[in-house]
Amino acid sequence: MSIESLRLLQGVEVKARVRIYGPTNSYIPIPSFVRYLGFDDKVQAIVVKGGLTHMYEATFRRLSTSRFGITLPRRVIEALNLANNDEVTVIILRPVTGEYTIRRGAA
Repeated sequence: MSIESLRLLQGVEVKARVRIYGPTNSYIPIPSFVRYLGFDDKVQAIVVKGGLTHMYEATFRRLSTSRFGITLPRRVIEALNLANNDEVTVIILRPVTGEYTIRRGAA
């Protein structure tokens, strides 16, 4: 697992191997420090495999005391034709929590 880029306030891009152990136990492992960058329990995830892309709302999971992952629904597994240990790129985006207006020349 490697982190390709880190864009604060936007998201994190991670390359990882998916873990598929059954219809209700599928996830993408992520580095533990990502959980502490201010992400909520629900995040937007974009999964890329080859030329295929799928975006969905994911939930953080605590896999053990020091490991985290995000959920991987069956519809994503089927849409991307994923198998256990397939390498994917996942982009985890922070939800927009506020709306800001930028004014030019405001005093």
